[in-house]
Amino acid sequence: MEIIKSRYSSYIGLIKWSLIRHRYYIPIFIVVQILLSLAMMYGFSFITNAVDEASKSYLCTGAVTINIIAVSCVLAPQIISEAKQNGVFDYQKTLPISRIGIIISDLFIWGIISLPGIAMSVIIGSINFGVYLNFDIVGIMSLIFVITSLILFGFSVAYLLPSNIVALITQLIMIGGLLFSPIIYSADRLPHWMEYIYNYLPFVPVSNIIRYSLFSLNDFNLFSYIVVFVWALIAFVISMYTLTRRK
Repeated sequence: MEIIKSRYSSYIGLIKWSLIRHRYYIPIFIVVQILLSLAMMYGFSFITNAVDEASKSYLCTGAVTINIIAVSCVLAPQIISEAKQNGVFDYQKTLPISRIGIIISDLFIWGIISLPGIAMSVIIGSINFGVYLNFDIVGIMSLIFVITSLILFGFSVAYLLPSNIVALITQLIMIGGLLFSPIIYSADRLPHWMEYIYNYLPFVPVSNIIRYSLFSLNDFNLFSYIVVFVWALIAFVISMYTLTRRK
């Protein structure tokens, strides 16, 4: 019982410390997400000519996915990479806490940070495009699942790669998610071989899960859940290995 209490206290302490460390970043991240939602929903409606119901639904659900990607695979890796440069990462590894505790506390912080962008996308989508949220237990669990999986993916990129490579990879992820992957438009606009590749990366399966679980616009696709889970598992193993590795 004492061990459980000690671990619980250490997790809470890590979360508080992370909140204090990110207290200047968090408001900026929230504003960026809101602006990204507005740009996605209104700007891309002109680019993609979203006048029919199918295009509007892709735009709305895609905005939710892009916001999650922006936080988990762009902002989080860049901030962790900065922490590696500043010595915060090495300091965390010297603390008498479990390595999984470091991951859990950061998962909680970045999971909370991702919510405003999701909420804004849902609000704009329901008001302007008539795409409404279907928020039940499946939707809640699926949302937690995809947020956790993509944050773990972002962590693994930041932990494993040098800082200059992290910046490059995160920008490639964002450009690929916004312009080339079938997240804000249907997959039939892409060559078949490209569609096949995207189905084995985590981002399009995440968008499929969101369309099914939160908006009831897709049929259940077990393959999407499996792909996202496999990527999350690989990312978790990489993160744990990096955190426990000695120089």
